[in-house]
Amino acid sequence: MRTVVLRVVALALLLLLALVAVLTVRTLHRLPNTVVYFVTSDATSFHLAPVYRRGGGGGGAVARAERQVAALAAGPTPGEAATGLSSAVPADTRVLGAQLHGTTLTIDLSAAFERGGGSASMMGRLDQLFYTLTRPDGIDAVSLEVEGQPVTAFAGEGILVTNPWRRADHPSDPVW
Repeated sequence: MRTVVLRVVALALLLLLALVAVLTVRTLHRLPNTVVYFVTSDATSFHLAPVYRRGGGGGGAVARAERQVAALAAGPTPGEAATGLSSAVPADTRVLGAQLHGTTLTIDLSAAFERGGGSASMMGRLDQLFYTLTRPDGIDAVSLEVEGQPVTAFAGEGILVTNPWRRADHPSDPVW
């Protein structure tokens, strides 16, 4: 009789452990693993707001960067937009290439990234890109190219771009 009780208890413990493992795995698959920065504004200025997303896994830093740029181009979800978030990154922006050298990511974007908007929009899209690509940790700097050409002055607005842009040189979120 005692052997039967011990077997039932052991089986119950195994089932409980299996249930905990399944719940843990399901929970981990729903946790955000990337940050995307969108633009928000108040009466006098624009600033960035982080949005935590589940960006899919695998592929390393380059694949994550491609997913992050796609999320910026797609813009906020309807629920996020209802809270006042928007994206200054044009919807047709595409990643043409990306390479990781140590902790510096070189990203080559399509010409659409430079089109449309005024100075505030251009500042916003650059800040969105740089802050998004340097989160989560692992990428400390971003070197920007458009259509294979390194960017030093951005679009027709002539915004000077430090290439590479280093997160450590920008400790606080931008306001413009």
